[in-house]
Amino acid sequence: MARDRGHGRGNDAEEKDEGCCAGALDTLTHPCCCGGAWTQAALLSAVLRPSLTAAGHGPDPAAPVPGGRAAAVLYRFVRHYRVAVSPATPACCPYTPSCSTYAVKALHRHGALRGSRLVLARLLRCRPGAARRRGAYDPVPPRRG
Repeated sequence: MARDRGHGRGNDAEEKDEGCCAGALDTLTHPCCCGGAWTQAALLSAVLRPSLTAAGHGPDPAAPVPGGRAAAVLYRFVRHYRVAVSPATPACCPYTPSCSTYAVKALHRHGALRGSRLVLARLLRCRPGAARRRGAYDPVPPRRG
């Protein structure tokens, strides 16, 4: 008779469902999690590269196009994801605002370098269990003075 050594876990009936990413080892490749959706968007953008240069999506309602050149390029990638990829995938981001809205606002408010760092940190913590522990509201931090 094999015994389950669940490292302090209760029985299966007591465990809470943590959403679609609960059993995923790597949330950056899981198709439902924000990281997986961003990975899929990066692959799609590599395939659809010519359409990105002619993307006439216009400015995002969440934030206008940033002033810097590098931030504007990153902004276009996120904007393409929001217009072309996101509507085809189920909404599963546990945070408010969503990760893509967070990315647009972070790039506009903080520029390419710090904005990218903030977005990467957000994507790495975008798991349903983490959002419950921290609270679902996670705004972009204000610009340093």
